[in-house]
Amino acid sequence: MIFDALLLDRLRSANNVVFFTGAGASIESGIPTFRGGKDSFWVDFDVETFATLDGFLNNPKQVWQWYAQRRLQIQGLQPNLGHQVMARWQAKASKVTVITQNIDNLHQRAGSQAVLELHGNIAQYKCVRHHPVTTSVDLTVSEPPLCPQCGTLIRPNVVWFHEALPASTLNLAEIASFESDVFVSIGCSMDVQPAASLPYLASQCGAYVLQINPESTDLDEYAHCNLRGKSGEVMPKLWEAVWGECL
Repeated sequence: MIFDALLLDRLRSANNVVFFTGAGASIESGIPTFRGGKDSFWVDFDVETFATLDGFLNNPKQVWQWYAQRRLQIQGLQPNLGHQVMARWQAKASKVTVITQNIDNLHQRAGSQAVLELHGNIAQYKCVRHHPVTTSVDLTVSEPPLCPQCGTLIRPNVVWFHEALPASTLNLAEIASFESDVFVSIGCSMDVQPAASLPYLASQCGAYVLQINPESTDLDEYAHCNLRGKSGEVMPKLWEAVWGECL
């Protein structure tokens, strides 16, 4: 794969880099996309039952057990080379921020430090009244425990359909996008708002926008460079071209 000289120069000289990842960044780790296609996450499951607050409150035990199974499945998967390259980039730029729409925790497991999770994290929990996020939940129980602060049900810390993104996280993501020198969108369908607005915000503030995606998206005509391919294949080659180092 041959890369544009301007792209390589911008990546080498960037002090503030944002990696913005969608479901496509985790496909190679074995996690299906959430939208579209015969292999998408919701093909065999009803969204209103398993991914809304009403669905949870109507049958908390069923939804709790379903997410417990998903969490165990994800724990058995590993970060791919794309995740690893993003984590290693921290040693090359003064500031590297990962903004992700994924809930799989793979960025952290690969070693990334500054990760903004727009849609939450399947390994974390909170109560339905939004008391602080926690990982210290008895996961051996077959139904959701109660919050020790208010007595309401504990739920997975993921953003369900019809819910707003966490305001503080979205605000930090917007600031990181505004301040970035290079903004790299990886595996994002660009269909989900308000997350999809971030690369456009970065571009408006002068960032160089790179898109890595095997499919065409609405960002194609706005990005300074579009690389067609999977993250786990493109990112290692890009790393070698920019830094002259093998993984």
